Amino acid sequence: MISFRDHLRILDANEDLLTVTEHVHWDEETAAVAVEALKHDCKGLRFTSTSGEVDLASGIYAGHAQISSRTHQPWRRLKKALDREGDDYVQLLEAVSRRNTRAPDHIVLEEPAATIKSSSNPASLGLPTVEPNGRQLITLGLIAVEHEGMTSWAPVRGAIHRRSQLRLSVPQPFIEWCGDNRQASISLGIAAAPLVTALQGWTLDRTTSAVPKLAAALGETAVVDIDGRTVPADAEVRLDGSIIDVNDGVSGPVAVWERGCETVGVTVEVEAIATREDPVVPFIPLGAPLTDDLHLTALVEAAELYRRINGYWGVSPVSWIRLPVEGRLGICLVSSEILYSGFEWQLANVLFSFSDFFDKVLILDEHTEPDDLARALDDMWVKAHPSNDWIFSDPNAPAASIPRYRRDGQTGSRLYINATWDPQWDEEYIAPRVTFQNSYPEDVRELSLEKWSDLNLEEKSDD
Repeated sequence: MISFRDHLRILDANEDLLTVTEHVHWDEETAAVAVEALKHDCKGLRFTSTSGEVDLASGIYAGHAQISSRTHQPWRRLKKALDREGDDYVQLLEAVSRRNTRAPDHIVLEEPAATIKSSSNPASLGLPTVEPNGRQLITLGLIAVEHEGMTSWAPVRGAIHRRSQLRLSVPQPFIEWCGDNRQASISLGIAAAPLVTALQGWTLDRTTSAVPKLAAALGETAVVDIDGRTVPADAEVRLDGSIIDVNDGVSGPVAVWERGCETVGVTVEVEAIATREDPVVPFIPLGAPLTDDLHLTALVEAAELYRRINGYWGVSPVSWIRLPVEGRLGICLVSSEILYSGFEWQLANVLFSFSDFFDKVLILDEHTEPDDLARALDDMWVKAHPSNDWIFSDPNAPAASIPRYRRDGQTGSRLYINATWDPQWDEEYIAPRVTFQNSYPEDVRELSLEKWSDLNLEEKSDD
């Protein structure tokens, strides 16, 4: 498995990491710089001078928006982080959808990365704030709790409270599963695989009985035993303590994953902090566009829908599913074979029933490429007639959890757009796609290729 520190090295080697050596204070300044970098499709950032014990990083799992550049793949950094470098989007989707988790007794415990015991004051770490008078943020981390001999991981978002406490938002089913056990570890600066596992285990399954109680992760995750809890061995920072209070919620800007599940607030009394030598902690400027949690949640939710849809009818008609980060996950793109007339209506309804993230579904032909957002949007206007193929539901659908334009809790309409060819049409009625191969005679193509070759231009890969 690729650790978080290894991932930083890979980004740096690929010239996809910008090291900021100038002094940038953790109080609002790092978040402001991170937001601007995300807006302008910048490289990942690492801040090496922030007045705290840890270095900070941002945009490590984020990627370029295809709205600004059609050649970029927004998931390219996630591919590297999950050790799926050579995979295309569909292979990445399939790998995540398999949910390769392992029970604790199948995991080989390893020695923890070299740690330095520090004080129990988490404020000394120098974690960032994102708003005036805001608290230092806890983002891109997970909480580990042991219950009846089994450890489970869940995503967390929160802030440092008072001197030695953390106020954290966690999935409600996770706290219900924990029972009376209140000893916990919060790990920061961890690999992408444990983050994906935590999201899959507690934010996708909406009922307690369906939650997989596993302490494993995608790939070969190294773990270590801490007082009976298995936690990621290569975490940059680990805060050990106990849950002293459970209440309704945590204030402040929320992470994307929180909108897809019920959450509760917990207060953790930090008793000990362990850090690696020269620790680096990633953070999210919550509420900004194209953030790391947006990319992680988009991949995890798309993979879960892909897994469930392709097993729903006993066949696998769907080529891929994508929740574009450019649309803030408010729209779902699905490329599928249309099995029969009316299948697109059933497909859209099943997607709406499986996820409350989005209120728009765009159905595309099965041969549409997932990394060509422009083509998908073109098909929405060219193939789908607004009168016949843009289908709005009655205005009594529950409000989707992700879109920001409806926050009053009222019902509204859902929309699916059928941008596919009618399966009842004969092929002779379907216009062929215009390509270089079928638009010009062979002699013209050969001459054009020769002249293009003479220019000695090299194709620049996104990776």
